[in-house]
Amino acid sequence: MKIAFANKYLPSCNPNGVSVQVHILAKALVKKGHKVTCYSFSEKPSDANYDHVKLSWGTSSKIKRKIIPARIFKKIKTHQYDIIHYHGDDYLCRGAANRVRTFYGSALQEAINATNPARFFYQVLFYLFEWISCLKKGTSVAISKNTISSLPLIRVQISCAVPLEQFHPGKQKTPYPSILFVGDLESRKRGKLLLSVFEKEVLPEYPECILTVVGSRNCSGSNVRYRGNIPVTDLIEEYQKSWICCIPSSYEGFGVPAIEAMACGTPVVATRNAGINEIIKDKLNGRLCTGKTLGVTINETLSDSALRQVLICEGVKCSKKFDISIIASEYEKLYEHLKHLNIINKKYS
Repeated sequence: MKIAFANKYLPSCNPNGVSVQVHILAKALVKKGHKVTCYSFSEKPSDANYDHVKLSWGTSSKIKRKIIPARIFKKIKTHQYDIIHYHGDDYLCRGAANRVRTFYGSALQEAINATNPARFFYQVLFYLFEWISCLKKGTSVAISKNTISSLPLIRVQISCAVPLEQFHPGKQKTPYPSILFVGDLESRKRGKLLLSVFEKEVLPEYPECILTVVGSRNCSGSNVRYRGNIPVTDLIEEYQKSWICCIPSSYEGFGVPAIEAMACGTPVVATRNAGINEIIKDKLNGRLCTGKTLGVTINETLSDSALRQVLICEGVKCSKKFDISIIASEYEKLYEHLKHLNIINKKYS
């Protein structure tokens, strides 16, 4: 099949959750024999095996750039493709039987968990745009039950993916207690909460413990090791050698870092939220807690090597359901069905 992807970014310039998902899915579909073209405002990633069309912003205004992708995506000549798959910003595009739109969470939940008024109102506006997308002809896909609860018109659920050929157990664990955090400090990822808990509750019990922070916002503190944004190979190494991976988010659309950590043989300690609750089962394949009990739960997990071993084994098993080859096959089946429907529609139109 000839498939077009449309998304603002690719990992070459903005390695966030959605851009990485788009990139690995496109690569997996090409491996399955399909011809994929990605339309984005990014440069083509060096490891991309798919075709790429770089779009132009036409302005440096941050405000104007909020609506430009929808206007540019509307101009894509979709008639040359069997499937057109939007990964965001398609509210101005026309509906079609061969149109797919994946929702990587919902703007409603982003608004509820916004940390400032400006972000709240911005996400409320885009929640309206999400409803417009859902009402268009085509198939809407949600990555989780939580996303469907916010956008109940969606009938198809396909999870996010992790390339298990890259993410797997490997490096030996550090000889000292170690915690890994991947994300922002100020946003719903709540990195600041973890930094506070680490200083006040973890270090007094485990003075040799090291907290490694991977993300764009610099931070410091006693026994805090800041690594910034790092290549995926380095991230995998951090996962592999850490005793636990902590995810203190107030909201996750799905929780890809949890799957990545599990795949690398690292127990996950996470605060309860709708997305994470669909993946983690407390004391079976990870630990769940509240913000108030985060420190206690981290300390319990660090102290219990037998429990960590159980979490490692069950976590690796859980991660296998989310391998990119499996998720790509689910999309492939959907595409084949829609391609068939589109042919029938054209025949009798």
